[in-house]
Amino acid sequence: MAAEAAQSAAGPAEALREGLASELRTAMKARDTVAVATLRSLLSALDNASAVTQTSAHRPVFGPSADVPRRELTTVDVESVLSAEAAERETAADDYERRGLREAAERLRVELGIIRRFLTPGPVGGG
Repeated sequence: MAAEAAQSAAGPAEALREGLASELRTAMKARDTVAVATLRSLLSALDNASAVTQTSAHRPVFGPSADVPRRELTTVDVESVLSAEAAERETAADDYERRGLREAAERLRVELGIIRRFLTPGPVGGG
């Protein structure tokens, strides 16, 4: 019940980010290097997606730093980022497989499985 309240207060996109961070902590404790790398990559991709182009209209958040408020990602934005990350790994895994690099392909498919756990089931285009 508290998790549902936190999700509605923070929004679905922020709830997903929190879920990724929670999974990252679990993977770090388990010393699962593939999951740690994948989850860090996903969090970085979300951070990059929320970055805004800096213009002269932006005021720094704190002192003379270049920090500016980030844009809030919608659920569609987050799904798009995760789908792109999944598609990138799937394409690379297929390419590695064609080149005979089975171990590298398998690692990417494990990463793909981790990403798919966070994608909303259903038709998300791409496939």
